[in-house]
Amino acid sequence: MSAQLVVVGFDEIVAHKYMPCIAAAINAGYLSSYSIIDLESERGVIAARLREVPLAPRHIYYLPNPSPAQDLPEGRIREAFARVTDPSGPIRAYIATEVKAHESYLRFCVENRIDSLVEKPVIAPLQGGRFAPTLITPTMTALIGAARRRTGSRHSVMTLSRYHRVYNDRVLAGIADRVSAWRSPVTSLHLRCAGGVWNRQEEYETREDHPYKHGYGMMLHGAYHYIDLVVQALRINRVALPSTRFRFQVAAFAASPADQHLRIPATAAAQIADSIDRWPDSRTAARFGETDVTAIFRLIDADSGRTLTVGTLAFEQTTPSVRNWTEFPAGTYNKNGRTSAVDFEVGLSTVFSSHVHCYDIPRGDPDKIDAFARITTRANAALHPGESYVATEEHHGVFHSDSNRALMSEWLRGTETRSLLADHLLPMQVTEAILAAAVTPGVTATIDDF
Repeated sequence: MSAQLVVVGFDEIVAHKYMPCIAAAINAGYLSSYSIIDLESERGVIAARLREVPLAPRHIYYLPNPSPAQDLPEGRIREAFARVTDPSGPIRAYIATEVKAHESYLRFCVENRIDSLVEKPVIAPLQGGRFAPTLITPTMTALIGAARRRTGSRHSVMTLSRYHRVYNDRVLAGIADRVSAWRSPVTSLHLRCAGGVWNRQEEYETREDHPYKHGYGMMLHGAYHYIDLVVQALRINRVALPSTRFRFQVAAFAASPADQHLRIPATAAAQIADSIDRWPDSRTAARFGETDVTAIFRLIDADSGRTLTVGTLAFEQTTPSVRNWTEFPAGTYNKNGRTSAVDFEVGLSTVFSSHVHCYDIPRGDPDKIDAFARITTRANAALHPGESYVATEEHHGVFHSDSNRALMSEWLRGTETRSLLADHLLPMQVTEAILAAAVTPGVTATIDDF
């Protein structure tokens, strides 16, 4: 039976990236219609956005804006769903709100057996209106437990690194095949994600999309895609060492919006009218989320204490950008000039490594950026004659949105299995651990039973 789709949060990503998937699912009979739930403050923006898409929603319902320190009451969510759906068929909910609202909608879907797809990261628990990372693990555990008890619905998470034709289909698949064949564990992992995000200082105080003012930042924005990738790579160790109990340990450092005036040259900042130090007393900016994080980690055998995997992680946004404008350009999605570069290397001790360098290639229009990837593998071909000592392959036109659309299409068909809610407990725990380590420099955070 065709399902009714409820889009909770009709932002630019939904309009530009996912409407073709929704239209295809309706044409194929997987969906009967789609409807929208959003906030009253977005009414005008959504009306304008809908004029640019070819498929009109069946219903739209606008909720009153909650206060910053208030969760949306369950009764309001129930009323909203009742207004845009009917008992004629199953319901699927795509949760694309700002991350601080994810938890309320996801809990409603879990408790009411409504299939859901929630945008990454899964949740950003708040306490008194402020991000409380120590609540990530208990909240995730409770949601996953409730989903297991309430059978009859499925819950997935939208992220980049589950259907990616380079990261998943080439790099991780190649590592998994060799670990399985050689029983050689993953012994090193290094990742650097350079986001190229350039916000003016005042934008940290005012932005509603990808905000920093609630106490979370880069780690819950672009970094989560790659934390998910890292966890998938480390989990391959379970193939080589299935009976080993693993423990993850990490130490980290972070930079914040308060550091930006020191880090960006005055001549460059002046080009976007941002050369004045907005927070001379850095304590006034402590309320903001992080902009850049770097970490070192190891994975150990919890019983013997022996080290299995060592590695480094860097999630940075203060890296080369294409921004040269002061105010956000009207009609532009890439408002802060984001252009990314990713380095990811996975090593299997003395026998093999795979390294991918994937980077954006700006073409002038900030919304039309191509991407390129080069994979370099190195192997001990003396031990494994079927391997090459060094091999390279190139991939052009690597549009990361293709992997997101693939996940969306699978979920709309009811066949998504690679990115289920339970699969994201460890990535969210790693996010929590890195944040905990970053606020206590020099202190190691630990995840048992990794």
